[in-house]
Amino acid sequence: MAANHRDWAQAFLIQAREDLKAARCVVGPETSSTFCMLLQMVFEKLAKAALAQRSASVPRTHRAATFLFQFLEMSPPTYRLPIENRIRQFVAELEEAQPATARRHKQPFPQLEYPWEDPISGKVFCPAIDLPLARRVRDPKDRIGIDCLKFATAVEERFSNLFP
Repeated sequence: MAANHRDWAQAFLIQAREDLKAARCVVGPETSSTFCMLLQMVFEKLAKAALAQRSASVPRTHRAATFLFQFLEMSPPTYRLPIENRIRQFVAELEEAQPATARRHKQPFPQLEYPWEDPISGKVFCPAIDLPLARRVRDPKDRIGIDCLKFATAVEERFSNLFP
């Protein structure tokens, strides 16, 4: 007997929770690129859990986080979360920096997790130093990392009400 879509939703939610715990452990300027990678994974798995919860198909893509925001907007009004555009934009940028997604760009694109090369200069860039998203998270004046973490936590905590 094959697993049903609710089994998949539960499994993705459990893993999103584990990734969220890990993100909380590494939040800070010294681990900003790892934190960004974990945030991307959290939002992707929350999105896949929501998608699986609503349908019989299990998503097989790294480009899932955008669906999460669409589904959140359709959540019951009583439980709906306010979505700041800057959080939506940052999560979209995280999604674009996921290595499998970043490789689809025609030019070298900054990536979470792996270094990338500029084909003209031959310079190799490292996410820990050169990833623009990680630089934002390291900036003490920019709260985007903490705000995304709080938002992901709110989605995780209210998941069953947001996606009945």
